[in-house]
Amino acid sequence: MPGSYRLGKVNIKAKVAEAGTKRLPDAVPMVCVPGDVVISNRQVLHGSFANTSDEWRVTVNMSFHRRASVLGGQGGGVHNAPAVYDDKRIRRRSRLIGYAIDARRQRSPDETPYVYRLFAESGEVCRWTPEVKASLKDYNLLDPSIRISASHRRTFAVVAGFGSIYRRGH
Repeated sequence: MPGSYRLGKVNIKAKVAEAGTKRLPDAVPMVCVPGDVVISNRQVLHGSFANTSDEWRVTVNMSFHRRASVLGGQGGGVHNAPAVYDDKRIRRRSRLIGYAIDARRQRSPDETPYVYRLFAESGEVCRWTPEVKASLKDYNLLDPSIRISASHRRTFAVVAGFGSIYRRGH
């Protein structure tokens, strides 16, 4: 819904009840084909309807926060148990970025790989391996769903929330 990021926390159930439908009157459809990318402010009221095809629908959601806005924050409670985002949890979430950098390095050895300061400074090495790939099952349960203060809504940095795969009926 265009401009909805300016509204702060939106009571979606109330909006649906007010409209009498899940198809909110101010919503603008974004029709995408495989490979399309949609970039928006993470606070935009958004959604999608059930996948009724026999094809997989893959959704990757990323949101970036300044570490200072996440550290000590309460998160979870939507798709996972509530948790406090301490240094250990933030670092574990951030490893996926290190794995992605290494996967790209393996695929494109002629490129100069990005240096992720968090791990470069600590000397930690993230290697993309079949074992790491297998270990990412249910990784989305670490998704932040972080509640941050209004003063941090327009900040970007490094804690990523990664998405979902839906098949018909889910």
